[in-house]
Amino acid sequence: MEGPPDALERSDAYRVLKRYFGYTSFLPHQEGILRAVLEGRDVLAVVATGGGKSLCYQLPALLKDGLTVVVSPLIALMKDQVDALRECGVAAAYLNSTLSYDERVRIEEKLRRGTLSLLYISPERVVQPGFRRILQGLTISLVAIDEAHCISQWGHEFRPEYRQLALIKRTFPATPVIALTATATAAVRQDICEQLHLDRPAEFVGSFLRRNLHYRVIPKSNAYAQLVGYLSGHRGDSGIVYCTSKKTVEDLAQKLNRDGFLALPYHAGLDSRVRSRTQDTFIRDAVRIIVATVAFGMGIDKPDVRFVIHYDLPQTLEQYYQETGRAGRDGEKSDCILLYSRGDRAKVQYFIEKKSSEAEKRVARRKLEQLIEFCESSTCRVRMLLRYFGEELSPPSCGTCDNCLEPRRTFDGTEIAQTVIACVSQIGAPFGAGYIADVLRGAKSGKVKARGHTAVPAYGSGRGTTREQWTEYIGELVRKGYLAVEGDRYPVIVLNERSREIAGGRLNVVLSERRGAPAVRRASAGEGYDAALFALLKDLRTDLSREEGIAPFMIFSDTTLREMAAVMPRTREDLLAIRGIGAHKLRKYGDAFLAAIREQRETRAETSAPPQGGTALSPDSIAETLALYRRGYTVREIAAAREMAEETVGAQIEAIILGGEEISLDDLVIHAKKEAIRDAIARCGHENLRLLKSHLGDRYSYNEIRFVRAWDAVRTE
Repeated sequence: MEGPPDALERSDAYRVLKRYFGYTSFLPHQEGILRAVLEGRDVLAVVATGGGKSLCYQLPALLKDGLTVVVSPLIALMKDQVDALRECGVAAAYLNSTLSYDERVRIEEKLRRGTLSLLYISPERVVQPGFRRILQGLTISLVAIDEAHCISQWGHEFRPEYRQLALIKRTFPATPVIALTATATAAVRQDICEQLHLDRPAEFVGSFLRRNLHYRVIPKSNAYAQLVGYLSGHRGDSGIVYCTSKKTVEDLAQKLNRDGFLALPYHAGLDSRVRSRTQDTFIRDAVRIIVATVAFGMGIDKPDVRFVIHYDLPQTLEQYYQETGRAGRDGEKSDCILLYSRGDRAKVQYFIEKKSSEAEKRVARRKLEQLIEFCESSTCRVRMLLRYFGEELSPPSCGTCDNCLEPRRTFDGTEIAQTVIACVSQIGAPFGAGYIADVLRGAKSGKVKARGHTAVPAYGSGRGTTREQWTEYIGELVRKGYLAVEGDRYPVIVLNERSREIAGGRLNVVLSERRGAPAVRRASAGEGYDAALFALLKDLRTDLSREEGIAPFMIFSDTTLREMAAVMPRTREDLLAIRGIGAHKLRKYGDAFLAAIREQRETRAETSAPPQGGTALSPDSIAETLALYRRGYTVREIAAAREMAEETVGAQIEAIILGGEEISLDDLVIHAKKEAIRDAIARCGHENLRLLKSHLGDRYSYNEIRFVRAWDAVRTE
């Protein structure tokens, strides 16, 4: 016997999801988070960028009576989110220092009348006693705290008010609080809960795996030429180039503009109005490249960032993951490239030593070593990133990073290891990898001469190999346990038992090296849509966004446009079935996009030109989708990996099922939905997919109906 319906099932969640946001199904963890919020529980949600964190408080705001208050750290983020919500027909507003007195009065009047569903405010404002008194006079249904990792990692220095947000639970003890972030280790998660005084929170930790991001670490050699070489092949793409210092940011942006790339600098030393204008320019696609320090990026609500390039070494894997996570929020393939030189370690070390706490320094040094290992390792980079956050990759290879796509060549490294060990033994006192490399190469530096190491037999024994290569060999010998490291602030190389076995000829060593410079490329555009129509729809979107004064993606995402170009809808009902199109946007923009699609269809008919972009149901395309499915990819992940609409992937899997391939329907559709779909087919027949969808409602996707219909058809033949 079934139990009573839970909070989510009692709500109109699916109807509201489609009406305002244009979706008919939830992403992983969204449903569980929503259920907990609607039941009135405190929640901690760690969901990777692009995983739909915002919806976890925006949807409850439309389902619950009262006001949802969103604490957000950045003014630009507030404006972008409010603009996007208003485009969906949601009553939302923000209060911050950019508003005039009259504007603030109007918003406060809306609060008193209860006509707002969401209010975005800064942490500074929410801790003000006067403003809390205003809130206490309202019905507050939910408080959401975005970028919650700031409370733990940076709260004491980045935004001190984050440390005071426990006031929320004291002021509104009966109001649920949801804390959201894209990255948090177990220790950070615990700290967030303690700092906010969350009451037995429901904790959701999603996967940190994002299959659409392609990680590459490239040995830095003439970094500017490497950067220009990449940008030359990706004109028209939006991206971020991260640098360590303000000076590098300014110099690099100036050089790029001189060489024909429109780029703007962004760092904490610029006037706040300049920073705000730069960010807005980037969001609206008026400039494609931002050269920035770590000051740029948190809360950037731009889904179509196609590349993130680290010109310099970041400080930690957490920082690196957060910054690369700004690429590909729309699920499309994007590049994450790190130009790596072991010499950059000194720059990071400089910032570490400026910290006041010795304990903080020790932690920072350990995290730096983890980052160096990530850069120099020959194993799957995605696997290393996931493991850092406590997640295991299955299968153990991502198939998309440089180490997986271009495996390193292995060779007998016994002689190299013996040369390094001999050098370490002969120079006596422990030294760092860079100094050992200098001795091996026969460097004539003052330090080497002063210490008398020009006289040891190992001096100059490795002249034919670069300093960078020697440090890489030494790093690999350490990682494999053939050498050891001692020291925290200044790590030094020492011998161990395995070193002595190698020196004595009792142990052989296998090392690895790159086959060549790893390619900097992105997979070709996916199949299954009319590329010419897609370009036409993007141009239309740009024109409309300029008229509205908003960012293009706030109208429709690239993914939604690509699905339009694949399905080529003819009616408003057809258009409404596309993911990302809700009732408000249909009324506002539907006719314009239908007219563009109709024009393209008529042009093709006149010229008899085939659609560009490939044939979605070609045998080769279907075979590629089947291969990904067999590797464990979901429909959504296949769509992201191949730059195809989910509906197109669904049509391919339907063809695969009808072709007799063994496909587990349980992997595609949950049991309860299968029975409901079969009941609908019995009532309505199996021919009209749209009739079945209309009968079943918004909780059922077209793909789910396709899969059940095809699976049953094969088994009743």
